[in-house]
Amino acid sequence: MKEKIIFSGFGGQGILSAGLMIAESALRCGYESTFFPSYGAEIRGGTANCSVIISDSKIFSPVIDQADTLIAFNEPSITRFLGKVKDDGLVLVNSSTVKKQFDYGKRNVIKIPFDNLAIEKLGKAKFANVIVLGVFLHVKQLLKPEDMKKSIRELFEKKGEEIIALNFRAFEIGYSI
Repeated sequence: MKEKIIFSGFGGQGILSAGLMIAESALRCGYESTFFPSYGAEIRGGTANCSVIISDSKIFSPVIDQADTLIAFNEPSITRFLGKVKDDGLVLVNSSTVKKQFDYGKRNVIKIPFDNLAIEKLGKAKFANVIVLGVFLHVKQLLKPEDMKKSIRELFEKKGEEIIALNFRAFEIGYSI
């Protein structure tokens, strides 16, 4: 098994945090994983993306030439990375911010208003990145939800139990979609 994932969006949308959480969860499940972040000089509001590879065998490079999944939080992400997604790959689109119509070819596309859902259910758009992780894990069935929750706890433990609980809720919302 090998899953190559590209996360992309604007800085401040939690793109890198989402990639890190899934990479750490993969390690907890006994898989090999890589996390390769990239972001513009502007950080918040600039471009941010990361590549994550999850495999049951050695990973020799963190660079993704052809992705299995693209998680796109904005239109520039689709423009930049859609061509790297294999024909039968998955594209998760944040339809709260992506309004333009794209030709996705033979790729499987799931459009969900992640930002709007996070605001409606949790009061803030900043939880959209964890909602998308729930959707991704439900669709792909790669990792155990309890391992993802351990990664969420570790990443947010300095922010307190309330933030951890909200992120758990965000993950559960996504997983139930």
